[in-house]
Amino acid sequence: MNLSNLKQHRKIGKRKTIVIVAEGANDQNGNKITSEMLRELLADKKGLALDTRITTLGHVQRGGTACAYDRYLATLQGVEAVKAVLDATPQTPTPFIAINENKITRKPLVQAVIDTQEVAKAIEARDFDKAMSLRDTEFSDFHDAYMTTTTTDLDDSKRLPAKNVSPSIFESGGLSGLLT
Repeated sequence: MNLSNLKQHRKIGKRKTIVIVAEGANDQNGNKITSEMLRELLADKKGLALDTRITTLGHVQRGGTACAYDRYLATLQGVEAVKAVLDATPQTPTPFIAINENKITRKPLVQAVIDTQEVAKAIEARDFDKAMSLRDTEFSDFHDAYMTTTTTDLDDSKRLPAKNVSPSIFESGGLSGLLT
């Protein structure tokens, strides 16, 4: 984690920061990173001295009511699973039903595990370009969006006006918008 980015965020007026650490995350040297380590670093009185809290998403993100889109995707995957059963022969490898680039896909479960292990091997070898190339394009798109929205070196034309602006998001059924 680059503390200078957090300092720059504060300098340009961002008051809140969300730091996400994946289970099993490692630093650039391969050492394990924990959320407690990050909390201590951010809360250090000699450093940023940020009021820092830890939330383990695994306990939070599983709840909630499914929306229509969730149900629709589950139905599509269920239909594909039934098709896989109907198409199967004794020689057919066990399938893995997924969504890739907004399409329901089916591939052998063993191959999906091998692909996941290849990403881990590329990361361990510090070959991040290869690791990114092994992911689907949506992963790269989300990574690019994250990098764009968290950058601290924007030119002034892309910054909010100097006056205090409080963006508000409103939603009304299928329509939503952003007010500043």
